[in-house]
Amino acid sequence: MDIQYIGEHLGPGKLGHFFVITSFVAALFSAFSYFRSAQTEQSNPSSSLTWLQLGRNGFVLHSATVAGIFMTLYYIISNHLFEYHYVWQHSDLSLSPKYLLSCFWEGQQGSFLLWSIWHCVLGIIVMRTAKGLESRVMTVIAVVQVLLATMLLGFHFSPDFSIGSSPFVLLRDKMANAPIFQQANYMDFVKDGNGLNELLQNYWMVIHPPVLFLGFASTIVPFAFVIAALWKGEYKEWVRQTRIWSLFSGGVLGLGIMMGGAWAYESLTFGGYWAWDPVENASLVPWLTLIAGLHTLIIFKATGRSFVMTVFMLVVTYILIWYSTFLTRTGVLGETSVHAFTGEGKSLYWHLIIVLALLIIASVALIVKRWKSMPRVKTEEQLSSREFWMFIGSFVLFLSALQIIISTSIPVWSPLAKMITGKDVAPPVDPVAHYNSIQVWVAIVISVLAGAILYLKFKKSDPKTVWKRFGITGAISLAMALIIGFTQDITTPQYALLLFTTSFTIVATVYYAISIQKAKLMKLGAAVSHLGFGLMLLGILLSSYNKEVMSINTMGVVFNFGGTQAENMKESRDNVLLFKDVPVVMGEYTATYLGDSTSAEDKRTFFKVNYVREDTATGKVTERFTLTPNAFVNTKGNNGLNANPDSKHYITRDIFTYVTQYLAADKSTASQDYETKIMKVGDTAFLNNGYMVFDRFDKDVTDPNYTAEANDIAVAAKFKVYDLKGQVDSLSPIFVLRDQQYVLNIEDTLDRMKVYTHVSNILPEKDAIELKIKELKPQDEYIVMKALVFPYINVLWLGIIVMVLGFMLSMVNRIKKKEKVRK
Repeated sequence: MDIQYIGEHLGPGKLGHFFVITSFVAALFSAFSYFRSAQTEQSNPSSSLTWLQLGRNGFVLHSATVAGIFMTLYYIISNHLFEYHYVWQHSDLSLSPKYLLSCFWEGQQGSFLLWSIWHCVLGIIVMRTAKGLESRVMTVIAVVQVLLATMLLGFHFSPDFSIGSSPFVLLRDKMANAPIFQQANYMDFVKDGNGLNELLQNYWMVIHPPVLFLGFASTIVPFAFVIAALWKGEYKEWVRQTRIWSLFSGGVLGLGIMMGGAWAYESLTFGGYWAWDPVENASLVPWLTLIAGLHTLIIFKATGRSFVMTVFMLVVTYILIWYSTFLTRTGVLGETSVHAFTGEGKSLYWHLIIVLALLIIASVALIVKRWKSMPRVKTEEQLSSREFWMFIGSFVLFLSALQIIISTSIPVWSPLAKMITGKDVAPPVDPVAHYNSIQVWVAIVISVLAGAILYLKFKKSDPKTVWKRFGITGAISLAMALIIGFTQDITTPQYALLLFTTSFTIVATVYYAISIQKAKLMKLGAAVSHLGFGLMLLGILLSSYNKEVMSINTMGVVFNFGGTQAENMKESRDNVLLFKDVPVVMGEYTATYLGDSTSAEDKRTFFKVNYVREDTATGKVTERFTLTPNAFVNTKGNNGLNANPDSKHYITRDIFTYVTQYLAADKSTASQDYETKIMKVGDTAFLNNGYMVFDRFDKDVTDPNYTAEANDIAVAAKFKVYDLKGQVDSLSPIFVLRDQQYVLNIEDTLDRMKVYTHVSNILPEKDAIELKIKELKPQDEYIVMKALVFPYINVLWLGIIVMVLGFMLSMVNRIKKKEKVRK
């Protein structure tokens, strides 16, 4: 007999399942209708229009049901319906409303749904703008939507074989063997969820994933236009819209990637914004090939050259989006990346391989079919032409992407390499050094070309004019690089060269915008995006090359960071031990750990660290501020802490801090921990950071902790407390003799100096008291902290903003040019 469960809310789940099935069927219907429209376009135009309208209706229905899935899933998350596995796994009651969306896309199903939502939005826009290529472009988008919809189907054919995973699966179905689900009232015991990953409890994770996924999703449009052009065999109509969408995709995806860098900078503790982590690489590589494809597309539009390269780059970009998904969601990077999905992600392994295979086979088949008819220019490019050097730059970007993706994919191809060679191939021990040793040269080449090609013309340039401009900008760039290099002490040859080339990019683009384009805003898209790229590289160079560790460990203490002895010793050199209230010199500052604070509304512990900078000549304080790095301490039954940094931002630098270890004070006041002192009026007791003087007895006792009774004899011992700068407070421990039988000792505490006192006895014959004193020693409470200085990091953030604005400016310019034609 089936168990009749009590307290479940099954309605939203059933509605969600209905939307999932309907979205899949509607996408399939739309794809078929659009395909039939394209097939009958020449042979039967009337039938083609009918199929076209059916395709549109199907896609609109699909989009509506995808929106329904989103709203239903958000409803069960926001209402904490923990009978659903997805809600229980990714949320809990303590989360603030702003993090409920982070719960939505923390899991596999939610992130695929987010991807699908953006495809729907983009598809509806394309539907209204693609014109003669609509049926073919939308066929591609609808087919991909079918593939994405399968990720949410959740059809289980056996325990080991399923198609997708539904976000509306019940907890009792997911964990059917758990004894608790043999009880009809199991919901009485499911009071809370597993909670959101602590790393995602940051405002960046509310806005970064939607932007990044919009960037991922938008790459389908250039891909779909390429496929449509090959399918139709028409190589002019697709160019303008593909260029517009490539600009949009390049700007949004670039912004999304660097928003992830900003999240890492504010939430992770590897000490920066980029660590060449495999998941970071997996998002960067498609952006590199997309930018390469955008530039070869511009070449094709201007000269008719590089069509094959453009097709290759834009197709590879979208396939790399899916390959990146495979890397990050199947668990293959689980041991090399802190970002990658593991666990249930393994069920997607073959699913994503099949999707990748379908996309690759369809794309290659179409390219092979149209290979002979693809437009080509038989003559060679002029060495002084813009298209030649743009092609070189695009090819270098492709090589850069190739190197990154091959190194990132070592866990994927190393088993095959071992089978062939018998040798293990391991990921690089030091990823930063591994990638930087190669990519710095890529940056040098690209930064030179980013500035230089602006002065070249398509087909042929005037060498005299070009060299004159190179001479002017080169001289200014050299002076700029020398000044920066001298002041920032950049002496390593390759980085000094990179400083010159990035300076050249900046100077050349500014000169081009003012002298050649006459600062006409709508023509400045390329100059602005290249300027932003130069600023971004300069910011990366300055902030990374002269990154300084302030927290030098001068005590020789070796902390346990969970690594080998050598690793612990290396990391310990850059971590300083701060006892509470004990100042420590760090660089030009004196840092003092003031204690921690918590609140009922926030599970984090905030550590207050005061920074003071003094004039060494006068001793006058010139700057004072407090940083509050925080951490989730011993949460979810785990020992240790999950730290979040805090930074002090200046125009020219950031001071970046985070806590690596923490010992809270034991505030118990057991009597054996007290020191006993016999004191008379006028006597002094010395403390760790000051002293206290017995001032007088006071029989007029008033204290909120003491309620007088009829037969009490009460007296307060009055003390004045001083630190090294003078009197700071007073203490009044109370001694009470009640009914001539027993004694009450009412303690008084000075929280600022962590001093605990009470009177244990009155000694009339000595006119004295027996005073018990306890102080929390500095070693009873401490943090271990790392502090870094990132010089000129704001140049990096400024560069990203400027680069994205350049992309958007170019996109708007392309759109407006079409509007002028229409008039």
